[in-house]
Amino acid sequence: MSEGAIVGIVFGGIALIVLIVFFVLLPCKVFFSALFSGCFVPPFKLISMKLRKVNVSQIISAYIMARKTHLGVTLFDLEFISTSGGHPLRVVEGLNAANSAKLKFDLEFAKAVDISGRDLLEVVRECISPKTIELPLITAVAQDNFEINVKISLTLKVNLKNFLRGATEETISARAVETVVTKIANTVKSSELISKPQLLDKAIFDADIDENCKYELLSADVILIDLGNNRGFALQKEQIEKERILTCNQLEERRLTAVAVEQEMKAKEAEMKAKEAENETEVPLALKQAIEDGKMKDVVDFYLMQNLQADTNMRRKITQNKSQGVDDFN
Repeated sequence: MSEGAIVGIVFGGIALIVLIVFFVLLPCKVFFSALFSGCFVPPFKLISMKLRKVNVSQIISAYIMARKTHLGVTLFDLEFISTSGGHPLRVVEGLNAANSAKLKFDLEFAKAVDISGRDLLEVVRECISPKTIELPLITAVAQDNFEINVKISLTLKVNLKNFLRGATEETISARAVETVVTKIANTVKSSELISKPQLLDKAIFDADIDENCKYELLSADVILIDLGNNRGFALQKEQIEKERILTCNQLEERRLTAVAVEQEMKAKEAEMKAKEAENETEVPLALKQAIEDGKMKDVVDFYLMQNLQADTNMRRKITQNKSQGVDDFN
């Protein structure tokens, strides 16, 4: 075999190997999809993107859509969005929706919204159709001590100027609640707000609750307002109940004191009866000692004294029974 043939075979083998490697690395499906869509992308660009492990399929799909809708978005822009953690296809779809709605969304704004985690299509929908927030039931007390219960609905639209750095709808809701509570607290007569709920709407608008927020307030509507309890009457009732409990406690304390005094008196009475019984046991001994000492003549005198004592006790009992009979009669 001649040297020329050998060289030809070597170069042919090398060329075949290069072609095989080329078609292995080239995302053929994506390449031909872009080619037949009229958006030619250099093969080596696709290979480079594949080697850098970016989402080639999503980038090329977004690029084809951008070219078809004349958005002016380059392949480099879409590749940058993908490498930044964004979603190129969502960005292009959002820009298309914004153009259809005649909203002025630029690419930088779209990239910032996408990277922040928000869905650009959802932002476009909010710009087209304002969102409605229904605040929870608000209860506050007017100066005449009557409660007022209010439910308010807020209609918001996107404020593109402050959307990336402004406060959220939670801030607007909190400011609206604060404004309503303040307005009710400064109202002299609760019937005034019940008959004119538009005063609350005006108070919310005058408070500029959407200042430096992502959303702009379109309307504030009172969907429910009614009169609650008389807080002053409730406070008086609570005070009366406290005083009643305090009085009951004082009476109970006095009763317990009286019971303690009564028990003490009974104990003293029992003690005196015990002493009296003790003294009575000493009487026979004293009589015996008197007889032995000759102070009493004989035993007859002793019995006469006992009879006198028994007679005295009998008279005393009769007198006590008569007095008790009179008391029972009365």
